[in-house]
Amino acid sequence: MKRTCILLIATLMACFGGHAQKLAYESSLQSFGYKNDNGTWKIAPIYQRAGEFEGGARKWAPVKLDGHWGVIDVDGNLVCRNLLPTKEVAREAGQQWEVQSEPGKWVYPARNQADGRWGFVDYYGRWKYQPVYEAANPHQGKEPKSYATVKKEGRWGCIDGRGILVINNIFQTAEQAEEAGAQWALGRNYYRWRQAVTNPQTGLWGFVDYLGRWAVKPVYTDQVAFGEDNLYEYTQVKQEGRWGNISRNGEVISTFIFFTQEDAAYALQQYEHGRTLEDWRFPVSNPSDGKWGWVDWSGEWQIQPIYEDATHFANDTGLFATAKYDGYWMVVSDTGEDLSRNVFNLSSEAWQAGNQWDTHQELGHWLYPIMDPGTQAWGYVDYKGEWVIKPTLEDAKLFTFVWNDRVAPAKMDGKWGCIDHTGQFVVKNQYKTSAEAAMAGRRWAEGKKF
Repeated sequence: MKRTCILLIATLMACFGGHAQKLAYESSLQSFGYKNDNGTWKIAPIYQRAGEFEGGARKWAPVKLDGHWGVIDVDGNLVCRNLLPTKEVAREAGQQWEVQSEPGKWVYPARNQADGRWGFVDYYGRWKYQPVYEAANPHQGKEPKSYATVKKEGRWGCIDGRGILVINNIFQTAEQAEEAGAQWALGRNYYRWRQAVTNPQTGLWGFVDYLGRWAVKPVYTDQVAFGEDNLYEYTQVKQEGRWGNISRNGEVISTFIFFTQEDAAYALQQYEHGRTLEDWRFPVSNPSDGKWGWVDWSGEWQIQPIYEDATHFANDTGLFATAKYDGYWMVVSDTGEDLSRNVFNLSSEAWQAGNQWDTHQELGHWLYPIMDPGTQAWGYVDYKGEWVIKPTLEDAKLFTFVWNDRVAPAKMDGKWGCIDHTGQFVVKNQYKTSAEAAMAGRRWAEGKKF
């Protein structure tokens, strides 16, 4: 019985003798090594970083030397050359060495210290795939669909577990290539997934599928991603300074007429909501001459661009909007008909006139002070822009109050007074300012007539 216990103890000592090697730091050398229980160095402190020994019968530890990670055994022998990029990758290699997996079944990204190029090595640090890449990351997924992102000629792609390039190196970041690799590994969304990238030669934007092949040619100066997970049906792209909408196959949904991406996205909403072409109007200028008109969601002209400026139709589906022509504002219908003459100084004045037309108010119920461009004299027009009070005044202000009590400050012979809706002075023109005349007009309207 005693002899059996001695043999058992000896066996345990043989199996776990490596436990005596403890990670230690030598401050004078600023390096790591490993000590025995008695405090003497078992493995000299030559490593920049190191980890504790791991494993069972075959123990190992990740160590960093000359800026790269490798793996050593309990005697300090380098069982995996220090070519690996991170401690985590080194630990994976150590685990494979411990269980004596088939070398090369699993490979790890490694950097060739001679030229800085990246390739892939087995757990001994022997090149499995030659170092021809500018950067590389560990494999992900399971065979036969494992993949690793690699960089070549400034762009990222993916290789499979056999080192074959399965996703073209067109992606601008490793994250983009990794997302493409995930789609490839799952084998889904081939006809839907799109990622925006630039053409390395021209710098123009296009969209690729998850194999890194052009699904939408790179002809755009700017773009927006195809939504969440790059799976949306449509997106906005920019060409020759204007935005439009395309499908994920490059079909033009809205021509490139919109000033901003937000405007193009707004137009796309009309299409996605099934709104008809005739229902929606949006003011834009013609790129060729800067004249304004209105387009539908497809970017086609519904009201020709002949104006110097233009406003929105109410909710972009209303019956009127305002436009500037020959320096003055007017009211335009949703079919492009002139609802008023171009006589208004301000868009807001024209808009108020349009609102009275839209709400079917009595023509002439409200009057607007307008200066005649020819004579420089002031008069009043109805919402169609037609003269109701001829332009004979030196200056004029808006009417206040309602109907028969309406008065407006007006200037004649250098003095201000107030006129009624027929153009007659009901408050004599004897005041220096329009404000004084307006106060007198208020008193007249309240029945305190002079």
